[in-house]
Amino acid sequence: MTNKADKIRDLEGTSLTRETYEVQPRIILDLNGYHWLMERMRPGQGIEEELYKLPNELSGNDFSWNMACVPGDVYTDLVNAGELDDPFYGRNMGKCKWVQDYEWWYNRAFQVPKEMKGKNLTLIFEGVDYSCDVWLNTHYLGRHEGMMSSFEFDVTELVDYNTPHVPSNLLTVKIDPPPKNQKNFAGMKHNFAGDYLTGVIPFGIWKPVMLIATSKVRIENYRLETKLTNNIAQVIFDIDISGVTNSTTEGEIEVILSDKEKIYKTTIDMSLYRGQNMAHLEMEIDNPKLWWPYDLGEPFCYDLNIVVKENEINLDKISAKVGLREIKMQRNPGFTLEEAENPWTFEINGKSMFLRSACWGGQPSFFYGRNSREKYRFFLEAAKECNINNLRIFGWHPAETEEFYEICDELGITVWTNFSFATQVFRDDTEYVNKIKHEIAEIVKDRRNHPSTLMWMGGEEVYFSEAHVNSANRKIMETLGAVTRSLTNTPYADASPLSSREGIRMGYKTKESAHANSHYYAAGAVFMENYYPNLDFCIIPELTAASSPNVESLRKFIPDNELWPMGLSWGYHAGDMHVLEILNYEVHGDTCLDSLEHFVEATQIAQGTIFQYALEHFRRCKPHVSGVSLCHFITNWPIVKWDLIDYYGSKKKSFDFVKASYQPLLPSLQFPKRRYLPGEKFMARLWIVNDRYEVYNNLRYSVWILDKNDQILNTEEYTAYVGENESKECANFEWNVEGSIGDTFKVNLSLCNENNEILSENAYEILIMDQEKAIEKAYELYKIMHQERDKYGRGYYRYAPEQLVTW
Repeated sequence: MTNKADKIRDLEGTSLTRETYEVQPRIILDLNGYHWLMERMRPGQGIEEELYKLPNELSGNDFSWNMACVPGDVYTDLVNAGELDDPFYGRNMGKCKWVQDYEWWYNRAFQVPKEMKGKNLTLIFEGVDYSCDVWLNTHYLGRHEGMMSSFEFDVTELVDYNTPHVPSNLLTVKIDPPPKNQKNFAGMKHNFAGDYLTGVIPFGIWKPVMLIATSKVRIENYRLETKLTNNIAQVIFDIDISGVTNSTTEGEIEVILSDKEKIYKTTIDMSLYRGQNMAHLEMEIDNPKLWWPYDLGEPFCYDLNIVVKENEINLDKISAKVGLREIKMQRNPGFTLEEAENPWTFEINGKSMFLRSACWGGQPSFFYGRNSREKYRFFLEAAKECNINNLRIFGWHPAETEEFYEICDELGITVWTNFSFATQVFRDDTEYVNKIKHEIAEIVKDRRNHPSTLMWMGGEEVYFSEAHVNSANRKIMETLGAVTRSLTNTPYADASPLSSREGIRMGYKTKESAHANSHYYAAGAVFMENYYPNLDFCIIPELTAASSPNVESLRKFIPDNELWPMGLSWGYHAGDMHVLEILNYEVHGDTCLDSLEHFVEATQIAQGTIFQYALEHFRRCKPHVSGVSLCHFITNWPIVKWDLIDYYGSKKKSFDFVKASYQPLLPSLQFPKRRYLPGEKFMARLWIVNDRYEVYNNLRYSVWILDKNDQILNTEEYTAYVGENESKECANFEWNVEGSIGDTFKVNLSLCNENNEILSENAYEILIMDQEKAIEKAYELYKIMHQERDKYGRGYYRYAPEQLVTW
């Protein structure tokens, strides 16, 4: 084995050019799109009637099957065929549960290009949810279980190269009814039940299908790691190469990294045998262009080409965009080892980063067939506009698609990926553990080379009940960690949160991580200003507030006769209506139930106000606190819940609150309560939070007090300074409240530089009311909410009991 490392600095004056590496030795036949057919069968009926033995005919047995699309899902195919009404409208989700009681047969006829003849052919499924059997030209290929992992079959000897006017190859897939007991498939399929889902189970061929032709070898996968020392990047590649013939191939493996100015190449000679071969290559790059989160630098990506040659003939090649970055974890200052033993501060390329995060909330659509690269780009660009620098895919949802990570790489948004383990007690028998270890390994291998990948995590709320304490959940999470760490240097943590009551009983420390959700779920029991400042944890992976979508969006999924007064469909679409009314009261001093338009707007402002107060509190606590993640940025179906931008892409008013509170350079107001009486002294502290690695000298910090009609009541100015990546208290501010009970006043802040250019602005609304009386009134609403829950149960019937059938 000979190692030949070669760095080529400049394109000019060298014989090595881009064109040298543009040969594509592998041929890919795309089997995606609307060329599929699908049909329903009772479980076992398709096998009994031998559907897999059908030849492809012009007017064959499947001629009148429904047309279908891959990637996609069964429900969307049925909607397009007119056999299902829109599941998202009203309470239609419940009406389509019959779909999951059947097996669904999918056929795809195709011709094989003559250019593929003589090569080795591999049929690849990137993902089927959840289990399936596959045939090609009546030959049984095999079975697969698990939606997260790809699978493949060697079909070299099974294809027909003839090209009659009717395609001569027929691919048949039987998709099983989806499983319903999450204990048996956690980690291999995402959650489908909970407080914002209906129990409908998505399934289908949700990722691409393709036929790949290669010669003697095929590049299966690779691992890229970067180690930074001074201004030198050591770039390490481990490449998995499959030999597909019985003969030994004397190969040369080339790895080429390039940008518009330079090419870096390293090669190795090695014998490639039938089966799996691993090639290890390294290169050093002086003064590399690093990948950074967008607010710390440029998210630069190199072009990567990996080529396998024999006697200067290309046998296989893959290409990708990759970024060079190194992630390390540091302990949060101010916590003892008895309080927090895990490091929670993310350091990227030597710079610590505060996570201004949001839970992603699932794919853009719960039904895979409604997703697209364009939809992903729309929502991810909106996340960047909102000053979010991290998205957390938490354990109720699947690990995201290639498109998602590619766009995050490009935009410079980091990603925290939970595996799909949520809220359950999990099995720990050997058969199940081996299955999930395989599934997790495939998830990591498929996504580990994306520079946006910041962290892996095992579970979501898996230390959250007495049943969890007495389970093997911790053992399972630790097993997932061992699998993950064997495949990537990207950090891993067991679960979120760790410092729940149950998590502490299971051996975790008291101040690791917490979900800041009690203010929402116990609305009225405690005001935001008495809740969030009392939370002292290294990181807050989830923080909840909710609101209604805009009226225009509501009309798309709430029937007219239920829109106002609110009918049962509001609760069916996950609306916690009593909670929203109470939070309206907390923020506005009124439940705002006089009209639909007023209620909707009030909920969005309330959500934004709560997020503003909470997010800024935790940001002011940095570096003691290293991140906070609001719940959620989007949701995967139209609901009355957490999202800042609704299912249809319409921004709520709360979006602008978070956009302001997540500014990298932020003037922030710390105040102890939101209600003051006339003549009472309003006392606040003025802060600057700076997430940038830039020093700001001689800032003009301006404060304006305005009445409810935007008339200026008072102004103050201060000279301020803030260092790089610093949170700093700058001044104290006092003002005697003017106005009458029921009025409001605003506090506006701005930061200007020496050239009088505005760098950042912020604004707050404060109520002129009696704080103690408001607390008492909110608690009365809290008690009424629980009385209704006791009477009608936790379900949504309690929000419109007069509409229930009782006679």
